[in-house]
Amino acid sequence: MELRKNNIAILFLLLCGIMYANAQHFNDYFVDKTLRINYLHIGNKDVEQLEFHHFTEVNYWNGTRSQLVEPYHYGDILIEVLDPATQKTLFSRSYSCLFSEYRTTERGETEIARMEECVNIPMPKQPVRVRFTSFDRKRVPTVLKDTVLDPASLPMEKAKKEYTVMNLHKGNSPQKAIDILFIPDGYAKSDAKTLKYDMKRFAKYVMNCTPYKENRRHVNIRAITGFSEQSGITQPQNDIYVNTLLNCTYNALDLDRYLMCPGVWNLHDVADDAPYDVIIIICNSEKYGGGGIYNFYCTVYNHGQYPDYVVVHEMGHLIGGLADEYYTSEVSVQDFYPEGVEPTEPNLTTLVDFDSKWADKVPSGTPIPTPPVSKGHPDYDRVGVYEGGGYVAKGVYRPTLHCTMNSISYNDFCPVCREALEKVIQYYSK
Repeated sequence: MELRKNNIAILFLLLCGIMYANAQHFNDYFVDKTLRINYLHIGNKDVEQLEFHHFTEVNYWNGTRSQLVEPYHYGDILIEVLDPATQKTLFSRSYSCLFSEYRTTERGETEIARMEECVNIPMPKQPVRVRFTSFDRKRVPTVLKDTVLDPASLPMEKAKKEYTVMNLHKGNSPQKAIDILFIPDGYAKSDAKTLKYDMKRFAKYVMNCTPYKENRRHVNIRAITGFSEQSGITQPQNDIYVNTLLNCTYNALDLDRYLMCPGVWNLHDVADDAPYDVIIIICNSEKYGGGGIYNFYCTVYNHGQYPDYVVVHEMGHLIGGLADEYYTSEVSVQDFYPEGVEPTEPNLTTLVDFDSKWADKVPSGTPIPTPPVSKGHPDYDRVGVYEGGGYVAKGVYRPTLHCTMNSISYNDFCPVCREALEKVIQYYSK
C-alpha cells in the first residue's frame, strides 16, 4: 500500500511539473492576449496566395496553453509560429477553409477567388517567424507565407465589446474546456424571444449528444445576443436577399443547401465578445441547410425536421475534422479524395495507410473490405471497412454502416468518430 501511495505521489509531481513547464513555455514567449491575422486567400485550382489585410488585438488568449503545438494536422492550412533565432516551433494550428473546397469545383478550375480568412495566435512578446503552409488534396505542401511579425510595430485594431453574452452551459474555466460559441444570424429584434429560445434549444442538442454529454465538465457553451436588420437568410436561388448581422447565404459553391458565411472577418469581430474555441452560426431559416469546416466555423438552419442532426453533424467537421461518409447526395466538389492518397480525416480510408486509422477497432477475422449487411443483422453495428464515403461509391471506405456523419441520424456517432471528437475535447481541456 505504501509503495502504491509513493507511485501516485510521484505521478502527481510529474504531472504538476509538466503543467508548470507548459505554462512557463507560454509565459516565456507570449502574453495573455490574442493576435488575429486577417488575410485574403486568393487563387484557383492551380495557383494560390495569401495577402495580409489587417491585424486585430484581443485582450485575452482563450486557447489551450498546455498544448501550443497542435497534434492533429487534419486541416488544409498549417500556421506555425517559430522563434526566429532557434527556429523552435512555439505554436501551431491546422485548419481548413472554404477556398480549399472552391479550388476543387468546376468554377475553381478557371475563376480566381478572393476569400476572407483569419487565424488567432497568442500575442508574441517579441518578433516571431510566421509560416503558412497549404496542402492540396494530394497532401502536397506549398509555403504561402513565411515572414517575421513584430507585435510592437504591427498596426493593430483593438477588439470592441458590442453584444451581451448568454451562458448556456458551464463546464469549467475557458482554459480547462472547449469553448463553443453560438452566433445568431437573421434574427431581427422582433425575433428576440425566438433567438433566446433557439440558443437554449441548440445547447440541449449538443449536450444531449455523445460524446459531449459524457464530457460535460469539459464543455462550455455561450451565445452572442446579436440582432440583424432583417429577419431570414439570403437564398440566391430563390432571389431572396436579406441584410443580416453576418450575411450568411445559401448556395455557397453553387450548392443550394450549402449555407456559409463569406464575411469571416466580421464573424470573428462579433465573436470577440465571448471566449471561443469554435464558432457555430445559428441561422433563422426554415430552409434545410448547413455547413462545417475544420477549425473554421459551422452553420445550421433553425427550423424544420432535422436541425438537431445538422448541428452535431456539422460540429463533427468543425471540431473533430471528420469527413462526410455519404456518397449519394449532390455535391459541388470534384476528386476530393484522390486515388492513392490516404485521407487526413480520421473516419475515412482509401486503404493506402489503413493501419494509421481504425484498424485496432476492427474485430479479428473481419474481411477488409467488409461486406455490408442489412439493419437487424447481428453484425450491423460492427466496425469494419465499408466501401462508399467521401462523396464517392468506390475506392473510399468508412468505419460503420450507420453514423451521424453518414446519414440523417441524431446522436449516432460511430466509435471511430466518437473517439476523434473526444480527443479534441481533451486537447482543449487539459
